[in-house]
Amino acid sequence: MRMNRLMCVSAGFFLLMLGPADVIAQHAGSTNPQEQTVYQTKGIVLNAHDMADWAVASYWEQKLGAVYVLAVDPRMQADADERDAVLATAWQLRPQTISAKTAIIAIIPKRTTKPQSNDIAYQITFIPGSGAQDKHKIETRFISEGLGVRPILTSASAAGTIPRLPPIYSYAGFPQNNIARYWAAHPGELKSILHWIGTNASTDFNQILNTNVVEASVHRSAYFHLVGARTSSGPIARLRVVFLGSAIPVTSKLPQQDTSRDFGDLQIEKAQAEVDTQKHDTLGAITGLAELLPEERLPAKYALWQYFMKGTRNAEVDAIVPIPNTEKRVLLTFRFGTGNNVGVQRVGEDNKGSSFRHLGDVRLVNGFGANSADIPAWMAWVKRRYPSVTPIGVTMAELVNSVTAEIKLRSGTAAWFKENYGIEILAPSVARSQLARSFQFSDQQLMALRAFTSSELQMLEFTLEKMSDPLVSIFRGMKMARQKTSVELIGVTSTKFAISEPAEAGMALLRGNNRLVVIFDSGDLNSEALFLGGAGAGGKPEVATEALMVYAHELGHLVAAMPGMKDGFDGLVKTKKIKAVTWYAASNAETEFFPEAFALYIGDPEWLKRNRPDLFGWFQTLSRK
Repeated sequence: MRMNRLMCVSAGFFLLMLGPADVIAQHAGSTNPQEQTVYQTKGIVLNAHDMADWAVASYWEQKLGAVYVLAVDPRMQADADERDAVLATAWQLRPQTISAKTAIIAIIPKRTTKPQSNDIAYQITFIPGSGAQDKHKIETRFISEGLGVRPILTSASAAGTIPRLPPIYSYAGFPQNNIARYWAAHPGELKSILHWIGTNASTDFNQILNTNVVEASVHRSAYFHLVGARTSSGPIARLRVVFLGSAIPVTSKLPQQDTSRDFGDLQIEKAQAEVDTQKHDTLGAITGLAELLPEERLPAKYALWQYFMKGTRNAEVDAIVPIPNTEKRVLLTFRFGTGNNVGVQRVGEDNKGSSFRHLGDVRLVNGFGANSADIPAWMAWVKRRYPSVTPIGVTMAELVNSVTAEIKLRSGTAAWFKENYGIEILAPSVARSQLARSFQFSDQQLMALRAFTSSELQMLEFTLEKMSDPLVSIFRGMKMARQKTSVELIGVTSTKFAISEPAEAGMALLRGNNRLVVIFDSGDLNSEALFLGGAGAGGKPEVATEALMVYAHELGHLVAAMPGMKDGFDGLVKTKKIKAVTWYAASNAETEFFPEAFALYIGDPEWLKRNRPDLFGWFQTLSRK
């Protein structure tokens, strides 16, 4: 029996408030460092729509919005790169305490992430909250862009022509919005401005000026933004004056990553900073994201965040991660290790609706390499492995191709398994009779029996292909049936009632010489969330759908039932103090540890070799007998 519960998560997007979900049950850690990791068999179907929401959410908008009330210039909403640069600058320049209104002129250089951008100037104002519980406020206002954002120092001079103010002009930012009072109090600043326009400004000007004057023995420095035009003969034709204050403008020096962060980074940072309420720990460092393709990085962050928030600890997750707005799915391995540090490895990719199995290729069958030194030896091996197959051709390539073609053609039929493996695939009516007669199933337990589909039988073939000849021979004489859902009878004889067990993926039945495996619908529930395997020789993916675990697990129960098999396995586990390989193995080690370990030996032997080398060696010996 294998419980194969799928965790389905839809992480809704709402500002920063994405709460943790239910926690996966995990077995306590081992004292052996190489055996801290378990293999994750509870998958999460990742929601591409949620990822798309993450993609459009601004890291900086969300980060600042969690702390401040934001009032941003409408211009920023039309340019995400500029928005992030301004908000990242605001975060960098924020005062430690905001006790009074504070305005800062920020000059942000041309962004390397956007070559066509210009230098820009924004006024960033920090405003204290009105009460102890109120957030402080940040306002951003666009000033200018281009060469004119770099302040020019000017002062009044007797030389040159000083034009008059035009009869009508616009202004903003002056104290109490009273420009006449300001000019009356600071005539030197006005004279400096008019002097610059008359002697240095082009006919169309857009410039930040720094006036530098002495009034009543007091040095004054102030900043103004001037936009306007003057005639070639001198008079000012158009003018707008914005008072920017006396604070020296700050030139931002943001690292490139400050404007390339996404909402996934924010969620990761939050998980790294805030203690999980149930696990009482935090997420550690993440490595490997930089090696992914740019469009894969945010989905990878979303996936590892989901698994961490669901309670994944000290585990390897082979996850199928969809890429939003495409048919592409990337196969990523997440290794949650000590300190909740996570390593990310790209195994390969798959397209939605396709299969990443190398189905029916005789060159990938266990034993091919050891028996392909010459044609006679290979022909003898094929006859043992597939008694019903007659290779056709003269060359090795022709012979191999003919066997591969026949596997692909016939492995979706019941006859294939009877003729080559001695395994009987039961039709629904026959399965009903066998389950009732040999295993005393009641009518209530025999509902919704069905026939295997051709693809399900090909999955069985693929599972067997990964086993050695001695292992395959163990299953000769067994039977297999297919049913919608497992049904369990509860209560005493006179009052038994049936309960469906939709979480059960499969069931192995043994009584005397009768061996029967039943596969249920939930056997492939994880097939959209998880894969098996990893990067093989040359980096080429050697992977399979997670449904293989179900078939291999149930066959593992039959292997465990062989005389002396379980005793040998249990003795090794006890002597070496070997930790269970999955959460399900830990849930009932007496009956489920062996089949879970066997399934991993078949489906992901590299993981077993790396994380439970003693078990791997034990199964290697078994497979050669």
